[in-house]
Amino acid sequence: MTYKEAVLAVFKGEDPRQIVWQPRIENWYDIHKRRGTLPKKYAGMSLLELYDDLGCSPRPYTYARPSPEDLTDWGIEGRGGYCPQNAPPVLKINSGPDVKAKQIREGDLLVEVWQTPKGKLRRKWRLSEFSIVPYIAEFPVKKLTDLDTLEYILLNQEVVFDQEAYDEVERRIGDRAPIAMNVPRAPLQQLILFYLGHQDTIFALYDSCERIERFLSVAEEADNKVYEAIKKSPVKIVNFPDNVDIKFLSPSLFRRYLLPHYQKRTAELRQAGKFTDVHWDGNHKAILPYTHQTGFDGFEALTPLPQGDVTINEIKEGLGDDLILLDGIPAIHFLPNVSEDTLVQTVRRLLELLAPKIILGISDELPGNGEIERVRLISELIKDYNFSLSRGE
Repeated sequence: MTYKEAVLAVFKGEDPRQIVWQPRIENWYDIHKRRGTLPKKYAGMSLLELYDDLGCSPRPYTYARPSPEDLTDWGIEGRGGYCPQNAPPVLKINSGPDVKAKQIREGDLLVEVWQTPKGKLRRKWRLSEFSIVPYIAEFPVKKLTDLDTLEYILLNQEVVFDQEAYDEVERRIGDRAPIAMNVPRAPLQQLILFYLGHQDTIFALYDSCERIERFLSVAEEADNKVYEAIKKSPVKIVNFPDNVDIKFLSPSLFRRYLLPHYQKRTAELRQAGKFTDVHWDGNHKAILPYTHQTGFDGFEALTPLPQGDVTINEIKEGLGDDLILLDGIPAIHFLPNVSEDTLVQTVRRLLELLAPKIILGISDELPGNGEIERVRLISELIKDYNFSLSRGE
């Protein structure tokens, strides 16, 4: 059975009689490639060639990503921001005809400007040498009236699923994994991460709750276009990249704003024949009791101690026998100050408790200073484990 077939089997509720090892190494690869510090034996390899050499599978939503018009090309050092090997954007989210969007380079900043009939917005991104993802240096919403402009931009976006681009991505990935795709983050997470910022969003929820909730409703409506495009597409696995951590989003806010969103969207995607998983990382003990209420098939990046705030046993209790864990190995276990024996024992414990409802990976990525050969070490461990399964041991 190929990696692609095995991953789909797990989502279908079947036992593929093998474990798929899917570490996310894109960030590690990108950092070392740009710095010229890739180990000599990997220096000439593409990212997919490195996965093949290490004996593991990619998590391919990094290839089949949505690509808003204003985020298609960071234009800095040839980077494409979670666009391995410049894969074509499969889902294109373009500005509407009355929205003039442009990018301006200011040193190490990328400035986005939107001019609309409802006003003007500006957002600044700063690139870091430590990540392939830039971070926001200036949020576009500075005052509540800016939400009117943002709503106009979101409601007038055009969404197109590019079948040719999808076919190209599928050709590149082959049998390494089934194609997965990210949807937009939940509206509250969008506001926190991309538009207003964490502190100002929390304050606004208390000071101007009615206005914020109106925006969340508009953002949900705007995202209907994305969900309709994905439901009609051949994509089988849909990832919700919300990065939920209860240190930043309290259980009460989770219950009020994220849980209803999850229930609505997972139901409509399931009706369309799609599987779903959500990215929760960091600290999530207080929301683990809600896993079965969300509607998801799987949970990505749940982070055990000592990096997160739960034990592997607690993760098992939260997922039960029917939900899937994607990942599970704390990222810090790939650092040189953690013994390889600790890493191996963690993997064995994960397999003991969660197999076959697990797609093994790193919670959530190989750190830039992580040891790449530990990825190969786990590949060998999984190879032996799968061989034992094939013999019925």
